[in-house]
Amino acid sequence: MKDNFIVGTAGHIDHGKTTLIKALTGHDTDKLKEEKERGISINLGFTALDLANNEKVGIIDVPGHEAFIKNMMAGVVGMDLILLVIAADDGVMPQSIEHAQILNYMGVENAIIVISKKNLVDASMLNLVEEDIRLSFENTTLENAPIIAVDSVSGENIDKLKNLIVNKLSQIKKEDDNKAMRMNIDRSFSLNGVGTIITGTLTEGEISKDREYMIYPSEKFVKVRSIENHDTPIDLAHKGQRVALNLSNISSNEITRGDIIADPNSLIRVENVQCKLNLSKFSDIKIKHWSRVRFFHGSKEVLARAVPLLVKEIKQGDETLVEFRLEEELYVRRDDKFVIRNYSPVKTIGGGVIIDTNNENHTINSTSYVNYLRDKENFDDIDELIDFLKEFKSFDQIKKHMGEDEVNLRESLDKIISNNEIVNIGDNYISKKSLDDLALKIRDILLEFHKDNPLADGMGKQELKQRLDFDLSSKDFESLLKQKSLTRLIMLQRGVVKDKDFAISLDNFKKNIDIIMDKVKKEEPKLIKETGLISKKEDKEVMAYLLKNDLVKIDDLIIRKENLENLIKIAKDEIIKNGSLTAKDFRDLSKLSRNQAIIVLEYMDKKNITKRIDDIRILV
Repeated sequence: MKDNFIVGTAGHIDHGKTTLIKALTGHDTDKLKEEKERGISINLGFTALDLANNEKVGIIDVPGHEAFIKNMMAGVVGMDLILLVIAADDGVMPQSIEHAQILNYMGVENAIIVISKKNLVDASMLNLVEEDIRLSFENTTLENAPIIAVDSVSGENIDKLKNLIVNKLSQIKKEDDNKAMRMNIDRSFSLNGVGTIITGTLTEGEISKDREYMIYPSEKFVKVRSIENHDTPIDLAHKGQRVALNLSNISSNEITRGDIIADPNSLIRVENVQCKLNLSKFSDIKIKHWSRVRFFHGSKEVLARAVPLLVKEIKQGDETLVEFRLEEELYVRRDDKFVIRNYSPVKTIGGGVIIDTNNENHTINSTSYVNYLRDKENFDDIDELIDFLKEFKSFDQIKKHMGEDEVNLRESLDKIISNNEIVNIGDNYISKKSLDDLALKIRDILLEFHKDNPLADGMGKQELKQRLDFDLSSKDFESLLKQKSLTRLIMLQRGVVKDKDFAISLDNFKKNIDIIMDKVKKEEPKLIKETGLISKKEDKEVMAYLLKNDLVKIDDLIIRKENLENLIKIAKDEIIKNGSLTAKDFRDLSKLSRNQAIIVLEYMDKKNITKRIDDIRILV
């Protein structure tokens, strides 16, 4: 189907673009009264070209006057084929060159050069114009574009041009579009009885009737009530189609040219962008550190400061890395195209592609980052995804970064997981390499912990989680600790994590253990205060170890497990014999003081061994 192709015009003012479209389609794209009166296109014009088999091709007529170059760039976004119109009586003019550069920077590779007004010159002049065109666009994407001369008034060669358009479109292979929906808005208005209408070319993904989307930069949710393509209502629009959308939940004055409608949370908000820049060979303007430029992205233009990252000065025809510090936030995706224009005098001076969306500031001295950026230039989607997953990222974070629709992204993730290149834990993902590196980091943390706490079984899970500062649920964190990359190095046991090879050694603490145990035994059957057993740091570590194995702490008192078990047996035997036990009876039987007897009895109550009723205890 051709109805998802967009053909646009470009070229110098008064070279006959609008007249050519009228000859091709029978429709006049100059709608404004001012356009009619002045005889020039100010705004974008839209219509359709009827082809065989009831197919249509969207047509966009862009203004040629330099004063409306921003409108022209807004129209170029999403075009598949350009008709670069050059008048036979003028030849290649400044806007011819500028428009051609913009087409190149915006990624429009398919073009037909149309020499208009052929009836105004003779054959020799036509030959000279064609030769001028070839020389002017040598070593550009237009150097091999077909050239055809037409007369839009008489219709001479218009049918040949139509056939050439069909032939060129048939050679364009549109790749499967896995991206989340995005459309740059070039018009917003309101119709009585209908509501808010926006128009644009769907550059990525699909848009469906009755679905909810988001307007950027306001990040306001809207619902698509209806969709029209070439004045025909449709329920689903595809990449490349020219559409008008009727929106609910928003008024037209809340939307301006340059805004974007896209899937919710699918674009990256940036203040800085790191880019591959091609500086025009047609301009002698140089870019230095902090040069102010006009940065055009999608259908929006913002001011920016340029920071060259490889050279101090970017010269005519150079291709290099640049960071642009934007004076107004943009919403972008990696690999987006952009155009820059000089701040003053205003003219197109370059363009390129966004490589990274890192909002930190970098300079030519940021050596490690610049080296990373040079590698990133050659990343494919899998490289980019794996690089992004240096740390745990949720599915929503991945979707925003990669700009893919949910179904295709989940399929891609599953495939890469099966190749053991990334790992998922719950709804979180991390690259396999980063997981292996994380395992080493966790082992180092545990080794340090074991060094400082030689008698501890290991570090508590929550303490380790806090040390790592992970935004994972407790359940997902436990799943992480059970990953093979980690279990070859560490072990999770009874709620603590330890190095796999760690074992407690008592060799250096035997003396301290003996001293503490002797003190405890010497007081028996009485309990002893903990403070009487600890006199130095090593004693605290030994006490923590003994409390897991040989001693029990009740309030601030310490007792050997064996002694405690004997006291419990004395209490139970007395209750079995007499049916109950008083605190006085237990004091006399245990040889404890009254206070310590009560402390032990309350301990037995808490452990559900006994139950207190008034002043007596019975067995539970």
